[in-house]
Amino acid sequence: MKPCNIKSFLFGLFLLSALLPVCGFAQQQDTERITSLESRVSNLEHRIPYHTEGGAALFLFAAFCALWAQNTGRNPWLWFFLGLLFSVITVLVLLSKNADDKMGKT
Repeated sequence: MKPCNIKSFLFGLFLLSALLPVCGFAQQQDTERITSLESRVSNLEHRIPYHTEGGAALFLFAAFCALWAQNTGRNPWLWFFLGLLFSVITVLVLLSKNADDKMGKT
């Protein structure tokens, strides 16, 4: 072998030996990231049932507000969305408005 080829070969071996630990470290980081992502997804999956119950309650508040608004001659869509956004506060405001209407009629 020529000296130039030996130098190139040794330089290639040196580069290869220098890059192997970096590749192994990158694989370890990827494995840690995947494990971290899996645990985060698992945590999110366990939270889903709690959020669906809250969403159902908000929808019922909104439907109740819309029904009540329709029965008292108000815009049901407006009160549905207000009930969806502000839930308990909207029901209390609607109760107050309804009480004022009844007091004004008698």
